Amino acid sequence: MTFSSHDRRADVRRGPGACMPALAMVLLAACATNPANRRAALIADADRDAKQAVANEGRLNAETISPRTLAVVPFTVATRDTLLTPLGFGLADLLTTDLSQSSQLQMVERLRIDAILRELRLVDAGVTDPGTAPRAGRLMGARRLLTGSIVPGARGAGTIRLQARVIDVVNGTVQNLASADAPLDRIFDAEKSLALLLLERLGISITPAQRVAIEQRQTTQLATLVAFGRGAEAEARGDAAAAATAFAEASRLDAAFVASQPRFVPSASSASASRASSVQRVLSLSTQALNQPAAAHVSEVADAPLPASLTIPLIITIRVLP
Repeated sequence: MTFSSHDRRADVRRGPGACMPALAMVLLAACATNPANRRAALIADADRDAKQAVANEGRLNAETISPRTLAVVPFTVATRDTLLTPLGFGLADLLTTDLSQSSQLQMVERLRIDAILRELRLVDAGVTDPGTAPRAGRLMGARRLLTGSIVPGARGAGTIRLQARVIDVVNGTVQNLASADAPLDRIFDAEKSLALLLLERLGISITPAQRVAIEQRQTTQLATLVAFGRGAEAEARGDAAAAATAFAEASRLDAAFVASQPRFVPSASSASASRASSVQRVLSLSTQALNQPAAAHVSEVADAPLPASLTIPLIITIRVLP
């Protein structure tokens, strides 16, 4: 096949332009899947929402906020410490994850908490003043705030003192929750005890299955929690690139650390795992529900043992596509 000189000129003019849309699509797709870029976009969206919340602050009515809402803000450290400061951010996230096991609480997402803290210039100072805490809580959409601090323990090196309290956004009351020393290598146990104590103080009962889920450690490595805490701190400051790097380091140190895959940026693998887990949960609940009285509550059904003598036939159809 031959081309005339006119055809070749037209093809040259058309060639580069024809490639541009495809190239642009590839670049856009690469940017969209980059963890830092995804985080940056979500941070920008959260910042816009935070600015709008502050602009409409005069119309906010704390009485309309659900009593079930709770925000866990980062634990503060009196003096900046390369170890304790990240732990303050990491502990807040672990507590949020554990407390979310109860359906009686509505936990405020860390993304929104961070945006409000940035807008109020409270990332460094933290929410420590009971006078300003109600304002932060209203803007976050939380009825209660869980605040705390971490300081070196009185027992010397290797120990820390955890102090936690709950602030009611409506009436401004402060409830001291816990104040105790703990060895640094037992910080995970301290966090679990704090989560269970908070539920008890709030009058929230949990099922045996929920207690088991709360007591399950997300990781056993202090270095992993510190790396994750650095990521959470960077994200609180709006630094998406540093956050992605730190979260990747946490995953490298402990690949099973679920918290290092933040809830608002699920990866493809975690999404698949979530779908598989959901299917198992549906099958489990359906099987157990068939063996319970009609008046049983969902929480009771979830924890009811399945009689060993009962056999339920299941027919599973698998379609194989060519």
